[in-house]
Amino acid sequence: MADNDFASEAAKLAIADLERDLVTASRLYEDSVRDGDTASAALAMREFASRQAEYNSLTGANEPRQPGLSTAQANFLSRRSAGGDELSPQRLEDYGRGHHKALAAGWAENSPEYFRAVEGYVDSLGDGRSRPLDEREAAKLCGLTDQEYSANADRLAALKRDGHYQD
Repeated sequence: MADNDFASEAAKLAIADLERDLVTASRLYEDSVRDGDTASAALAMREFASRQAEYNSLTGANEPRQPGLSTAQANFLSRRSAGGDELSPQRLEDYGRGHHKALAAGWAENSPEYFRAVEGYVDSLGDGRSRPLDEREAAKLCGLTDQEYSANADRLAALKRDGHYQD
């Protein structure tokens, strides 16, 4: 599974977990109110509010929707923003170009392939605005196993601590 697919699946799993937590908190609240347990009801309400805020942040539910974007596209941009992508006007233009390239390539709008194509286009611009490589991606680019890369990264960190290299 590609790292972008992994991140997308991780976001979907996090959203599903939050949805379950919201249901659990609301049931606990209802049970507490029915039993007359105001302390437990208050705790359940705080838990619900906390989970709802996380859910809204991850899904972009409280963000104003860009005109002309589908819900799926708005959620996609929200996940990218939550992952550290700065959605400046110039960056949104990059996403627009990625959108047009994905459609020109024949991908159905809002399909998983469409979003992979847009993401691939934006991440490959090479202008310093793409997300940094994680250790797995860096190891692959260097032709090393994850373990070899990690061991060498640890060795470099130790050498830097000992004053052999400057940042």
